[in-house]
Amino acid sequence: MTKPASIELEGKTEVQPQKTVRCRNCGHVVTSPALAAQPHEHTFRNPGGYSFHVLCYSDAPGAGEAGEPTTEHCWFPGYAWTFAICMGCHTHLGWWYSGPDRFAGLIATRLIR
Repeated sequence: MTKPASIELEGKTEVQPQKTVRCRNCGHVVTSPALAAQPHEHTFRNPGGYSFHVLCYSDAPGAGEAGEPTTEHCWFPGYAWTFAICMGCHTHLGWWYSGPDRFAGLIATRLIR
């Protein structure tokens, strides 16, 4: 579900839907396209051979953090990762990365954009 945003045009107020990025499993709002970090998209393969198309966001307020930070097999040198989970249904959405800054790398197929 999108949130309405009010915009004033020539003394009139229009309500327009605000774009959101939601969990594909439950529809919970995870983040906003406005929070997309650059470079935004990456494709990685983990040690188990699974490939992930990851979208990076400077913040994802609807994604919680699970697990202890680790640098093992991290796709971003200089960062540690933890799991990013949906705060609505606890589905694994991707990873939180902490290092020189903090950002979320979310799995594209687990999101509705």
